[in-house]
Amino acid sequence: MKGPSQEFSGPNDDLSQFSKNRFFQGKLMTPRVMEIDRSYHAERLQTIARHVIGSGIVSGLEVESIESAGDGIEVTLTSGLALDGRGRPIVVEQTTTTTLPSVSADEIYLFIEYDEVAAETVPVPDTDGAVDDDTVPNRLVETFELTHRETPPETSSAPEEFDPTAVDPDGGDLDSVARKLANWYHEQYRIGPDATDEPAVPLGGYERTPDGSWIEIDGETVRPHVYDHETLAALLVGHLTDTDNPHETPVHEPVDPNPDVADIETRLGAVEESLRDLERERNTLARYSLRKTIKDRARFFDRLSERIEAHHGESSRSAREIAQLSDAEIADGEAVREEYAQHLSTVLPSLIELGEQLEGVVTERSLERYLRAVSQLQSTLETDAELVELIDADDRVCETVDSLDVLVDVVPDT
Repeated sequence: MKGPSQEFSGPNDDLSQFSKNRFFQGKLMTPRVMEIDRSYHAERLQTIARHVIGSGIVSGLEVESIESAGDGIEVTLTSGLALDGRGRPIVVEQTTTTTLPSVSADEIYLFIEYDEVAAETVPVPDTDGAVDDDTVPNRLVETFELTHRETPPETSSAPEEFDPTAVDPDGGDLDSVARKLANWYHEQYRIGPDATDEPAVPLGGYERTPDGSWIEIDGETVRPHVYDHETLAALLVGHLTDTDNPHETPVHEPVDPNPDVADIETRLGAVEESLRDLERERNTLARYSLRKTIKDRARFFDRLSERIEAHHGESSRSAREIAQLSDAEIADGEAVREEYAQHLSTVLPSLIELGEQLEGVVTERSLERYLRAVSQLQSTLETDAELVELIDADDRVCETVDSLDVLVDVVPDT
């Protein structure tokens, strides 16, 4: 039988040999014996988790919401699993809302920590029998505690740069490459985890907005995750051994450097026909939009004339004149753009004059929108704009006319 367990120093000086009970007939089962047995199993699992898996979030544990509430901050956390810096599992069974103390800082960082809660209180018997007041917890429930700090967590150090050329992928099959890769990695970089007094697992950083609500801090990566090492190793080995197309880049058929001339002519003809179809569709849509915009202009200015007639007769008559000018027909054809531009040039002076007359009749804000749209129409006419651009500028004027707000305290004309 080997001697008693003893601690040793080395690259992993936080390690210690495990000690467990030896059971035999007649052994007295005391609380100390049971505690040694419990600690043995817990320490083994925590050591494996810390040195093989690492610490961080395994799954879930998303911060669903964080809100100021009264004298504290309410944080809602989804269910999930994490491993803390000492290898202990932290389990959140279901979505939970916890209230944290209020803070004065505008940035906070949330953490989840391992905790134990006493449960199932039982009386402690003595020589005279059980005493009601002398009780102890019979079980400890492993739970969690949500905390916050005003300083961000320390970022873990990045691993040493990996040099895949140290492993020759042509030296054998997948198993051989995997063994070489593992041996090389352990010789070069495999050491124990950094010694840490920080068992808490970061959940994220949040900042307070001017209205008092909390939002996640952009660009903050403070949620460490636990990775599946078998998956990472398989991906790395597969990448090293796939010399044909490791990034799975789509491979296209090579283009014939000497295509048939007749084939080129056929393709060009098809492209030209498609362009003609698109041009016809574009012209049809433009003509439809043109007719609709002119009709809308007549309708909107006629409606404006009725709305302001009782308040300001002069501007009402100007609006009606613009509506009458909008009854003009724009003939279809190649010169439709020039004819429409000439029509707008005829209407533009009346639009400008109406803007001057509406001052004091409609609200300043709605009048400003109208004048800005008329100015944009004038600028568009002065440039060699396309038909669709002219239609769009005209349509914007119509929209602002329809949204003119008449002042309620305007004295009607007498």
